[in-house]
Amino acid sequence: MTLPERRAQILEQKGKHFLWISDGEDHPELVMWNVPQEIEDQKEIASQAFGNVLVAGYGLGLVQKYLLDNPQVQSILTVEILPDVLDVCREKYGELFGDVVICDFYDFASQKKFDVVIGDVWESVSKCHLDDYVRFKKKAEEFLKQDGKILGWGMDYMEYLLIRKDGN
Repeated sequence: MTLPERRAQILEQKGKHFLWISDGEDHPELVMWNVPQEIEDQKEIASQAFGNVLVAGYGLGLVQKYLLDNPQVQSILTVEILPDVLDVCREKYGELFGDVVICDFYDFASQKKFDVVIGDVWESVSKCHLDDYVRFKKKAEEFLKQDGKILGWGMDYMEYLLIRKDGN
């Protein structure tokens, strides 16, 4: 059985951009947007980064753009599974921010260790996606230097859920 090709599309509404991923059927999924609160969230994540940074997922390139503005960041490498996401971002914005490899984050391998790993690969910040967050966190730990840091959208809430789950 062949899986349908996943396609990316950036739609604009009232000057804001919305990244949709479709599986070729009639099942589009909204995965990223550049509304003011999202911009603030991505700026906050980028401001906490330092050194060599690995990012899981390109999205609209917001966090990558703000990482480039952070003088404490030395390098940015993003792992993106869908080449089409990169194509539509390059078409819309004229460039990509940082270095990018096309690969599933969970298949990515590197001997290099990173100071910070940033992710937003869970569908939404809700209890039903806690396992996705835990999977990301375990994979991210493989790439961290000893004093490294994991950052991600909604991470504080996911960590809270983990503490509650463990009964602490």
